[in-house]
Amino acid sequence: MDIIFHIIMKRLLLIAVIIATCILLTASTPMENTNSTPHVVISGEVWLLTETGEKLFLLPDSYYARINNLDESYYYVTFNGVNGKVSKNIVSTTGYHTTAQGTMRDINVASEYAEFVSINLKSRPDLSSENVTSVPINEPFTFLGVYPAEDGRWYYVKYAEYYGYLKQERTTMPSYEVTPFVPETLPVVAPEETPSEEDNSEPEPLDSNLKIIIIVGLAVPAVFLVILLFKNNNKKERYYRDE
Repeated sequence: MDIIFHIIMKRLLLIAVIIATCILLTASTPMENTNSTPHVVISGEVWLLTETGEKLFLLPDSYYARINNLDESYYYVTFNGVNGKVSKNIVSTTGYHTTAQGTMRDINVASEYAEFVSINLKSRPDLSSENVTSVPINEPFTFLGVYPAEDGRWYYVKYAEYYGYLKQERTTMPSYEVTPFVPETLPVVAPEETPSEEDNSEPEPLDSNLKIIIIVGLAVPAVFLVILLFKNNNKKERYYRDE
């Protein structure tokens, strides 16, 4: 009976330690204000690049794009709904903005090409490059950015789910006003009131350092007790075998 009792006690103790550890690890902690993410400020010639470093289009001067991620060399941003990266050494960073404004505009094929049925959307700013799709003459598409090339300016545009390039002169010119970026002020968080005796609100989540201390404080004596139980159990088993 003593052996069975010790086995049951060991298992109950291990289960208690596991449950206590899981509760402490899953306790929620306050989240940082997601609106505090900074933006890059565009000044001069700044290209939005693909993941592999290929140029997509020029970002408009004095505009900005929200930073999604970063590494040693690049900020990974979203501009006009297009994800890409910019070199860290040619842009500066500033505060946040609730909604990052873009320069997207709906444009059409120029009237000079009205006799055609459609024009081809190119994969690169080059007439010899592969066709992505055909854009009907009478349907609008979305301007995203400018790509200056040796043979003239190209527009990076979106039609339906397709992205590609069209020669500037084959489209209507988008009109947009570039407004300098003015960062918003972070909202002031009111100080928390001291809870009264009748306050039944839930307690604040545990600090991560406090969690570690409590977990270690529970785990160390639990492991010690388990070792003792195993040790005593082994002695009793040897005792019964010797008899």
